[in-house]
Amino acid sequence: MTKKVRRAPQQQLTRKQRSRLQEERRVRRILMWSVGLVGVLVVGILGYGVVAERIIQPREPVATVDDAAVTTAELEKRVKFRRLQLQNQLAYLYQQQQTMAAQSTESGAQSMQQYFQEQINSLQSQLAAENAEALGQQVLAQLIQEKLVRQEAERRGISVSPAEIQSAIHENFGYDPDATPIPTPEPPLTSTESLTAGESAAAAPPSMTEEDFQEVYNRYIQDGLRPLGISEEDFRSWTQASLLTEALQADMKDRLPQEADQVKLRFLTANSEERAQELAERLDAGEDFEEIAEEIQADEESPGLSSELDWLPQDVMADRLNEELATTIFELDVGAHTDPVKLGEESETYYVFEVTGHEERELSDSILQQMAQERFQSWLEAQQSLVERKPIAGKVPTEP
Repeated sequence: MTKKVRRAPQQQLTRKQRSRLQEERRVRRILMWSVGLVGVLVVGILGYGVVAERIIQPREPVATVDDAAVTTAELEKRVKFRRLQLQNQLAYLYQQQQTMAAQSTESGAQSMQQYFQEQINSLQSQLAAENAEALGQQVLAQLIQEKLVRQEAERRGISVSPAEIQSAIHENFGYDPDATPIPTPEPPLTSTESLTAGESAAAAPPSMTEEDFQEVYNRYIQDGLRPLGISEEDFRSWTQASLLTEALQADMKDRLPQEADQVKLRFLTANSEERAQELAERLDAGEDFEEIAEEIQADEESPGLSSELDWLPQDVMADRLNEELATTIFELDVGAHTDPVKLGEESETYYVFEVTGHEERELSDSILQQMAQERFQSWLEAQQSLVERKPIAGKVPTEP
């Protein structure tokens, strides 16, 4: 027969003990909640740091252009791209400098070496970390211009097709789809040679097939741009912006007057006012301009020059000479000449200008191009009222 186990009666807690037990449980709960809250805060802070670095900061605007933002991410990508271009230029100059060093005995090699060194110093200065913000401001100005151009192009109904973008990329890489490629044998890469990350169209074969182009282009995108966080879409977008700028300038050129009142000039120069006055008096006396020109150019003691200025409208002439002189010239009859004049206070050269033609005529393409460029710059300056810039310190990459 199984014996029954007798349990000892449960000891009742006193009121004091129950109170102490409840207090201990309450403290434990508070500690657990505190630890949990601290953990949540730590995770939250770390998470916010990641979000801020990868999402919030890249989207922060460094400029606004009529409500369109230029973001920090856009600036960073474009600065990296610009630095890549500068480094490619620097590598090219180093190569040219080394080539010239091997030809140092040839005439003019020393001056070319000096030229290359000056260019190298300039590029190194632009790439220096202490000049990062200055480079960033240049890039920001370019990004702002592109925003303005896109907005104006849309207002004018100007667009660029994907085919035009592709054609521009072909041209930049030296590929002509319509040309007949001439096979050019090339030695294989050695174990010490490779396509650098920043290599671009300069490395393209002299006679490109479509296969050659695709290989160079893909390697440029994969090895040159993507390691910098730049996508092919970014590259094509920048090409589009460049084409839109050209199209907008062409539209401005087409809207210019195609004809204008113009003057054609020839002139003589002298190294003193007395000598220039003598030349003017000889013209007044009826001496032939061409004979005087030949004489002063052959004069070793007091040499002078003779040249021409082709047909120019008054405003363009004012830019090249000065406004007062242009006004004087346009008031002269054909065959008349100016008194001796200097083109600057610090200049030691005196000019005698003679009018050889004055008529209303069609503007040359080069003059129209210059006028369109001036109009574009004036338009760009006027649009700056739509732009709000913000500080970029600390947001400009110093790599690559």
